[in-house]
Amino acid sequence: MRENILDRLRIDPGQLTLGQLLQERAAARIEIEKLRQDLETLKSKISARVPAEPVSSGQKGQHVYLGNVLISIGDLCKQIGVSRGTIYRWVNEGAFPAAVRISPGAVRWRSEDVEQWRNSLPTSS
Repeated sequence: MRENILDRLRIDPGQLTLGQLLQERAAARIEIEKLRQDLETLKSKISARVPAEPVSSGQKGQHVYLGNVLISIGDLCKQIGVSRGTIYRWVNEGAFPAAVRISPGAVRWRSEDVEQWRNSLPTSS
């Protein structure tokens, strides 16, 4: 239904009657309300999964905090444009933020740490 409303809203308003415009507006309002409800439902599900207090990750005192996005190695490679090996080499050299262990076999990088690393890079002139 969402695509249908978008298609209908793209029609030149000069081709529609006042009644049709009011109907389209009402349909769009209903769809927006539904999307807002869906968003609130998703927010409550996410907040139920993530603890409000810092939780120890079990690795060198690192913590995972509510509100900070955790990035997988695959996504990190795509964002930065380097290989997994390069990221792990940089971490070992201390040139890149350390990962946060989220389970025995999984690590992630805090988006805040990656952003700080990016901001610390020299800019080319």
